[in-house]
Amino acid sequence: MRLLTYLFLFSFIGVTAQYNGNSFTMTHGQMELVYYDAPTVGSPYLDDMYKTGTTIISNNSETKRLMRYNAFSDEMEFLSKQDKPLKLLKKENIVVELDGKTYKVYPYRYKGKKAKGYFNPLNEGEVVLYLQPRKKLIPAENIEHGYDDIDPAQYLNDFNYYLKKGDNSLEKIDLGKKDILYVLRDRHDELKTFIKENDLKLRKESDALQVIAYYNDLAVN
Repeated sequence: MRLLTYLFLFSFIGVTAQYNGNSFTMTHGQMELVYYDAPTVGSPYLDDMYKTGTTIISNNSETKRLMRYNAFSDEMEFLSKQDKPLKLLKKENIVVELDGKTYKVYPYRYKGKKAKGYFNPLNEGEVVLYLQPRKKLIPAENIEHGYDDIDPAQYLNDFNYYLKKGDNSLEKIDLGKKDILYVLRDRHDELKTFIKENDLKLRKESDALQVIAYYNDLAVN
């Protein structure tokens, strides 16, 4: 993927334009506007390669196909029998198993609007921690004059965590004691003791999962 960045050189008179195949120059007397092609670092995909995945519809019908997940656009892509890239319908009754991960579709809110997205469940039980494996694009920096190199645009991980308790909706959290104990506040004292006795740091995913597993054991017993 390529992004356009630009350079302004001030001027006042006459207008001409020229395109050389890689950049576009517009001249207005001594004013010149030059567009540069800037490469993008990284990939919008968790893995660029298509791998064999399984789609499960309503816990019943299963289909195997070559797939990959676009973490920037939040789309599951697959190859048709004619090797044409297609997008899987984003429906809550369709589950994808790909590269050792499960992808489930849930409604959530994004920038104040309702949306549907893919989430990876990280455990089982009454309370489940979900990872939203998204990526963001950091634009290329505009150069200030013709002697600077362009800092390329780049795709970076923008992972988020959500907790789902029973039949409740997904609730976005920051990994840490404050958010997790707030959602699981009905067992606050027991969990706080468990965290202290085991010296857990809930900013770590593995430690957060230990606390959630302990909560689920308490709920069962």
